[in-house]
Amino acid sequence: MSGNWLVDLVPAERPGRVAYLFPHAGAGVSAVLALGRALAPDPHPVAVRLPGRESLLDQAPIADLPAVARRLAAAIRTHAGEAQIILCGHSSGSVLAYATARELEPETAALLVVSAQQAPGTPVRTAAGAWDLPDDRFFAQVVTDGYLPAELLDAPDVLEMVAPALRADYRATYEYLTGSTRWAPVASPILAVRATEDETVAEEDIAAWSALTTGGHTTALIAAGHNLLRDRPVELADALRHALP
Repeated sequence: MSGNWLVDLVPAERPGRVAYLFPHAGAGVSAVLALGRALAPDPHPVAVRLPGRESLLDQAPIADLPAVARRLAAAIRTHAGEAQIILCGHSSGSVLAYATARELEPETAALLVVSAQQAPGTPVRTAAGAWDLPDDRFFAQVVTDGYLPAELLDAPDVLEMVAPALRADYRATYEYLTGSTRWAPVASPILAVRATEDETVAEEDIAAWSALTTGGHTTALIAAGHNLLRDRPVELADALRHALP
């Protein structure tokens, strides 16, 4: 069941606004925990944890991003109830958040936050089939592309554990970004967050998110490298709150 893909990070009773936090490729609750704590209690933070990671490690990862987005949209509708929905993705999690926003319509998320990720429709920065490379080359490629912190290259036990989910997410994101999907704008307003020292995503590729919304577009700059979830969760939370209607 996809209901267990959503993890409440703090207790809440009938929250007015709920922020669903989509981590980067291969990651789970732990990656968005600091951001969730910085957001709480309003909006109420909920982590997105997909099969193949953490407590769902025994479940096979899913390398079909549209299918995941459809199931997440259904789970989010049920979980949110009458609460206002906010979607917040970091790195490749931004692509899944965007796809989920599309699946939620005609309902509209109050805000879609995309962090440190090129917009769909811009040139993809990695090569086809990278997810099938041997471990050393695959992990090096993922670090180069900005989807994995470089320090994890020195943690082989962690890499072995996250490899299946990471490969599945990497393939799903690539195939979605290079597929025949028509990049229709969503009705949700978009906040695009750019890390000023991020060398993996070009400024114009962040700005290109403006074409994917009819609800208004704003950009926030945070002085940091790519890994905003780890290095600047409070600043990211502040940017999200500032953009809320």
